Amino acid sequence: MSSQQRLFELDALRGLSLLGIILMNILEFSFPYEQVNLSEVLVGSNAAILHVVTLFVIGSFYPIFAFLFGYGLRIMYDNSQRKGLNYYPLIYRRLTFLMVLGLIHGMFIFSGDILFGYALTGMIAVLFIQSKTKSLVKGALILFSLKIILLVAPFAISSLLNDPYEQINYTGIPLSTLIEYNQNGNYLEFLKVNVIESIYSIIDVIFGSAYFEYLPYILIGMTAQKLNLVRKIQQQNQAAIKWGIICLSVGYLIKLPYALDYANHSYQLISTIGGPIVAAGYILLFIAVYQYTKAARLLKVFTYLGKLSLSVYLSQSVILTFIFMGVGLGLYDKLPLYQSYAIALTLYVVQIFACYGYLKYFKLGPMEWIWRKFTYLK
Repeated sequence: MSSQQRLFELDALRGLSLLGIILMNILEFSFPYEQVNLSEVLVGSNAAILHVVTLFVIGSFYPIFAFLFGYGLRIMYDNSQRKGLNYYPLIYRRLTFLMVLGLIHGMFIFSGDILFGYALTGMIAVLFIQSKTKSLVKGALILFSLKIILLVAPFAISSLLNDPYEQINYTGIPLSTLIEYNQNGNYLEFLKVNVIESIYSIIDVIFGSAYFEYLPYILIGMTAQKLNLVRKIQQQNQAAIKWGIICLSVGYLIKLPYALDYANHSYQLISTIGGPIVAAGYILLFIAVYQYTKAARLLKVFTYLGKLSLSVYLSQSVILTFIFMGVGLGLYDKLPLYQSYAIALTLYVVQIFACYGYLKYFKLGPMEWIWRKFTYLK
């Protein structure tokens, strides 16, 4: 399989992960998802939707994005070696740009930004870009194990023994005030909340998430590129399908308690173990199914977004902020969940058509073009 074809498949996987990202982010855009007792505010069809999304989506798509990020870091390393370029100045310029962009995005548009976290973690990961595959895998497994031992187990047990449904307000802003700001506030009021939430997010990344939530999957992505995962799956398609199904079965089983009781913070912590396992299943099955011609024709639609992933991700934030926040239409906490998801899916489909039309005339998205210019300084 040629490099171009492999990238084509990974573009499709990246496009699929963007679907998962918007299905997660719409929860934070549309209502105070993290500040309320979900079992009290969601009933009927809205509750059913969240049960499904919690099982199949939440916690299972950011690892795919991190995996692909690590894969891309290794591709850039190989390309730089082939062209005789110095890798580290290139990659640190690239990651610095992404970090600054993430800070701007998080502070001024959407506090749930992931770009800053990926950029910071990428700066750590590239220090091991030349490591052997066994060392990369060992490092990822050690970090994942430490996450379970140091974070998941003690906090899950503590939450279960006390009150697993207790709501913790980290911002200090009363819920009623938060809703009022997001529904009717001007941009300065919106910014006040967004900056506070972003600061907490940045602190979390610097002191925890970078090492336990992102780095293991970026290291696995780097390993996959070194091992030429796509070619191996092509050669052992049935084995990939088998292991994909096993990963999904185990991951869903671990996530099931949280999917059934999504207001339980103890189950939420335990679910963070199952999410990445489900992500591994999605990756294996997606690439394996892509080997079939008819399936590839259908899945090709995801490549349009995958090739423009940075522009698509940022545009989703801008559009959803306008729809739900007081700086735009102010629909925050006014719509039933099924209508919010209808908006998210409609936006995603519109973006597919927009990207398809755009790629007829341009090879790079607007943000991708700027990012590339900053990386190579030409």
